[in-house]
Amino acid sequence: MNKIIIADASPLIAFGSIGKLSVLSDLFGKVVIPEIVATECLIDRTRPGAIAIAKAIDDKLIQVHSAAIAHVDNALEILDQGEAAAIALAHSLNLPLIIDEKLGRGVAKKLGVKIIGTIGVLLLAKQKKMVKAIKPILLLLKNGRYFLSDALIKEALKRAKEV
Repeated sequence: MNKIIIADASPLIAFGSIGKLSVLSDLFGKVVIPEIVATECLIDRTRPGAIAIAKAIDDKLIQVHSAAIAHVDNALEILDQGEAAAIALAHSLNLPLIIDEKLGRGVAKKLGVKIIGTIGVLLLAKQKKMVKAIKPILLLLKNGRYFLSDALIKEALKRAKEV
């Protein structure tokens, strides 16, 4: 288990919207997010996951990192501020990153940042017997309007041996 993992907004929103943020801290220990990611997640408390994320921050399951992060690479300029900050923080602290967006994942990989996405977290949680099955969780996410392609769900269920 890593002692600390950095997170981008999308996975936090995904897990927060279905009441499963504890999976992140159970798997990885401390979850750290840049201040801009916290702002993205909490700017509108009516958005999916916002209240759960705010509670996780209050309960210290998620720690907000407020220090300025040095510019790492010009590739970060093509990303939104939250993704760029999360990647830069993970890079500067040499920590893994939870991120879902394809473009951001590509930039993070280019910079040598170890990444995992929402699906990877679910597969790891199942492997470590923290969840019995990922299919109900994937359906909750999809029904909650979290974008997961049918192909991605099919592949995840195959890897989880739930087909």
